[in-house]
Amino acid sequence: MSTDPDLQMILADIRQDFMVNTRDKLDDLEEEIEAIRMGADNPEQHILEIKRVIHSIKGAGGSFGFPTISKVAHGLEDYLETTGDVSTVTADDLTVFINTIADILMAGDEPDHELAHMMLRSLPTGRRQSGVRALDKGSALMLMPRGVQRKIISQELAQLGYKVSILEKPVEAIDMALTLHPDYVITTQALGPITGIELAWSLQMFAVTRDVKVAVITADDISDDMLESLPPHTTVIKKGPRFSLELMNFIRKGEE
Repeated sequence: MSTDPDLQMILADIRQDFMVNTRDKLDDLEEEIEAIRMGADNPEQHILEIKRVIHSIKGAGGSFGFPTISKVAHGLEDYLETTGDVSTVTADDLTVFINTIADILMAGDEPDHELAHMMLRSLPTGRRQSGVRALDKGSALMLMPRGVQRKIISQELAQLGYKVSILEKPVEAIDMALTLHPDYVITTQALGPITGIELAWSLQMFAVTRDVKVAVITADDISDDMLESLPPHTTVIKKGPRFSLELMNFIRKGEE
């Protein structure tokens, strides 16, 4: 069915407005980043403004035909969360995110799947507390609610050298996994519409995520029935005193 020419024109104008507005926002972000580069006395305020502006870009990108822009913006939010301390955030890292969004806008169209994957995988990872970047070991996708545990786990993974993508909805996690092709997925069992184990089975449906290693975190006792229901490459980890140790063992085992 053909689209009304007037509607096509309206949609094109709206999309153009998004591109112009986003370029303006990138200019604003560059000013904030330059202030950080020059050693501003109040870097926290500049980081807060970067978070505010990038969040608005993330929310709008997918609505106007640029889902990869939303994912790059999301990546910048993840970088800021996993880097941990404002003193270890670098202007050079932030600039990579901004330039990646600018490159997509300059092209004027959403990149194809292969290029989007390359763009996301090349974004900076969080830095160590010393400010030195850890060796790039791959990527990990976390599907967990906001909280202290998520922050601790994501920062530990970043310290080890993993690019961490943090999501809160299963559909968004599957979409990101299909683009990013993560090495690990770490999720809670209680997700709402589906369970963590069901998410692991969902990833088995796609060739690009079939071999991803999945850790499902649960507060419940691990039964034989639960273990028998696990898809390949999936581990269940119970919350408790040994939780952090078992999670790190899961990661190290996957590196072998």
